[in-house]
Amino acid sequence: MKQSIIEKIRNDELAYESALMNIAERICGDYQIKMVLIAGGSCAGKTTTTRKLSELIDALGRKAYTVSLDDYYRNVEESAYLPDGTRDIESINSLRLDLIHESMEKLLSGEEASIPVFDFKTAVRTDDSKRITLKDGDVVLVEGLHALSPFLFAKQPDQSAVYRVYLYADAGDGTDCRFVRRMVRDSRHRNSNATETYALWDNVKKNESTSIEPFRKYADVTINTFFDYERSILNDDAVDLLVTVKEDNPHYDSAKELIDILDSIEPLGDEYVPENSLLWEFM
Repeated sequence: MKQSIIEKIRNDELAYESALMNIAERICGDYQIKMVLIAGGSCAGKTTTTRKLSELIDALGRKAYTVSLDDYYRNVEESAYLPDGTRDIESINSLRLDLIHESMEKLLSGEEASIPVFDFKTAVRTDDSKRITLKDGDVVLVEGLHALSPFLFAKQPDQSAVYRVYLYADAGDGTDCRFVRRMVRDSRHRNSNATETYALWDNVKKNESTSIEPFRKYADVTINTFFDYERSILNDDAVDLLVTVKEDNPHYDSAKELIDILDSIEPLGDEYVPENSLLWEFM
């Protein structure tokens, strides 16, 4: 049994790594490509995928830089607000588009671009910045929820210079594996419970349906980042969190259905997860 589990994990990880290598080879084989845009919903694996792609591109001989759209968040005093009065942290309006436009234009034109650094503890951009100038053969990877939005550019760039990647995670059984990832991650690293994650998830999904998923059609390639074995890793934590959802909570039925699915899967310890796996982003 142990050997079959290890083989299953190896196959899951290899399929993902092979997809990234194919993309890296495609990019490195076309020197017209100067910018790679990597988008996807919450917990689709953007951070790890961007890092891994950058490392592969470097290894194949092109210098790769990375930019996160999170660093363009509005300072707290510049915040946009939703109709219910809560701070908008999901839609493209939560970003300083003017600064993004300036950076994108300079990066593609070979000028020095000043990339801001956002401090999430203070909710303001710092005085520090990262300076990037793309030389011949260099490529920049730009990742974020809204990386495929046409509003990322003041004017649309030469399409041959931009390559677009869309990440999603689909378990194939109608359940939302990204929610499980986020719930476990938020519990382990942000001291959050299932009720709090459910409350946030409604806005997350609403924003994705209007501001992220419609632009999937522009992607040059899509990757399903779901691993078959991930529920064996995450399910114990997830079930422990879901059972705390009270009957008077509007998400109680959803939590109960998810418990029934996850509780039937044999758990695995974290030690089975390879040290360079994307799953560590949520653990």
